Amino acid sequence: MQWKYSFPDPWTNPATRVALEDVYLIPPDGKTGPSSYWLTLEGLHSFTGGTREEKLERLGGADYVISDAMDMLVRRGDFDKAELLDWTRVFIRLRLGDPDPVLVEASQEECARRMSTARDPHNQQLRTGRMKLLFVHARGGPVQPVPEEVLHGDPRVEVRTTSLVDEPLTAAEEEVASWADVIVVMERRMRHILRRRLKQAGKDKRVVCLHLPEHHDLQDPAYLTLFRERIDVYLEKLAPERTL
Repeated sequence: MQWKYSFPDPWTNPATRVALEDVYLIPPDGKTGPSSYWLTLEGLHSFTGGTREEKLERLGGADYVISDAMDMLVRRGDFDKAELLDWTRVFIRLRLGDPDPVLVEASQEECARRMSTARDPHNQQLRTGRMKLLFVHARGGPVQPVPEEVLHGDPRVEVRTTSLVDEPLTAAEEEVASWADVIVVMERRMRHILRRRLKQAGKDKRVVCLHLPEHHDLQDPAYLTLFRERIDVYLEKLAPERTL
């Protein structure tokens, strides 16, 4: 069967190697089950999920293990794009029951239409009013007021800022995550950590990454300009989805 796939961030160079990546899957038309899946492929060099020794202990003598949260740990250090897709096919065969999956990259329109939150019907409904943005920063770093300052008075959004304290999510963190329509992080590393914790809590949320450093000079006009430009791209893209 033909499955559509997408990564949260575009791969500009297929030879780039990563030790942790999310993959979104759209099932073939007519296949029963959720409208989309999201899995996480993890290698031994990844920064989450414990030390290399702990990962090897989880693997035992196997080449891979798949958790109930649809995380797939593989006995490899890292992956290029082709290797990621190969392991994705293994996942589909074992977990989703298709013996001969064919992967085709999804278009942006297909992603927007089908890769919404399969396990949270509330997030599949189009809503009017202001979009609720939650900015999440890494544990241990100062919570920066930039989002509230830059977006203050913007009629399109309500904004909150928080930092993750514990793993897995605390009840308070789950509550504020449930409040948000969209969760925003600055760095790719934080996106991976947050997605893992959301999955463990059984929550599917749209998480976008601005690819900006968390620790910065608050008076740097170049940084503020980049922040404004990048968040505006997402606001312009997501705002039409909220019009009934």
